[in-house]
Amino acid sequence: MSDLLTKRSRDLKYFPGIAHLNTAHTWRGGEQQVLYLASLIQKHGGRQIVIGQPNSELEKKCAENSIPFRAVKIRGEWDILSAGRIVKIIKENKISLLHTHTARAHAVGLMVKKRCPEICLVVSRRVDFPVSGNFFSRRKYLTPLVDRYLAISENVRQVLIEGHVPASRIRIAYSGIDLSRFSKMPDPSYLRKEFRIRPGDIVAGNVAALTDHKDQKTLLDAFSLVRKKKPANEKIRLFILGEGELRESLLAQTRLLGLENAVVFTGFRTDVLSFLSLFDIFVMSSKEEGLGTSVLDAMASGLPVVATCGGGIPEMIDHGQGGLLCNVGDAAGLGDGIDKLADSAQLRKKYAKYNLQKVKKFSCESTFHSTIEAYAELLDKK
Repeated sequence: MSDLLTKRSRDLKYFPGIAHLNTAHTWRGGEQQVLYLASLIQKHGGRQIVIGQPNSELEKKCAENSIPFRAVKIRGEWDILSAGRIVKIIKENKISLLHTHTARAHAVGLMVKKRCPEICLVVSRRVDFPVSGNFFSRRKYLTPLVDRYLAISENVRQVLIEGHVPASRIRIAYSGIDLSRFSKMPDPSYLRKEFRIRPGDIVAGNVAALTDHKDQKTLLDAFSLVRKKKPANEKIRLFILGEGELRESLLAQTRLLGLENAVVFTGFRTDVLSFLSLFDIFVMSSKEEGLGTSVLDAMASGLPVVATCGGGIPEMIDHGQGGLLCNVGDAAGLGDGIDKLADSAQLRKKYAKYNLQKVKKFSCESTFHSTIEAYAELLDKK
């Protein structure tokens, strides 16, 4: 283990300064991971600063949690002016390690590293899209300026290796969740009233942006097959939580399949935990998924899962133990899984119990420790 970690394994006040760079304006899973990490670094006495977009959701969350934040307007991947401002912040705050958390931050971080070669540059990779073969992408990923890549799953690690990033420069730090949020689940009675859910109804749920790679199109096809399979399945309802560019086309598909009374598109909701309390089955139909913290949330809520093998999902869900998996795009397989779990309360309970134990591997504390080990490994070499 690193000398830094051996000497002060839980006290980061002996670490040099750390800066996090995130370029998102909105709030999604990646931003939540930044907040979890920064909060735990602060808890353990680390000196850090978060750099991000002015008036972003991350800026608001950092303010709420008393985490130091500096706003820098970043207009694009190769925004030289913003890179110059970040260099100034790094020098003023005596930062030794810059951790970038988005694709745009990765590019800006390279410009910063060129002007501050003494710092360590760490890049988080959260998606499992293949590394593009074009000149700019290869230059961005294969440059020796990046000291370490942190992949959020083994699947993402393999994608980087297939993109010719040396395995020696990649470490895994699984995305994690705050398990304490699930210690007391909210009462979903008001949702049963709001959506007129009858006693005996089985509720399946999906929480994801309405985008192509989340593939709710296949989910709707699967649910149509479930409803047609036998009369008892008329008691199954499907809730889809999220917003995105495919909303209208998915609504049109729902009407075409005659599912208007069985499928509910809730849009963006702040009461996701209440919906997780409401669900009997969690369903994920993704084509690609770096890891998928909504699946982890479902596991921590004590839910069985039906999902595709998209991306890192099989690293979370053990087939036949915590849920049922099928191939990407397999509507029939997804439907069979939903039908099987809807038919058996005993199986749902068995899978839920398994997931409550498995999800402990994916706590935000585990992510924190993996990340700090990667930091210390680099800083010890300086």
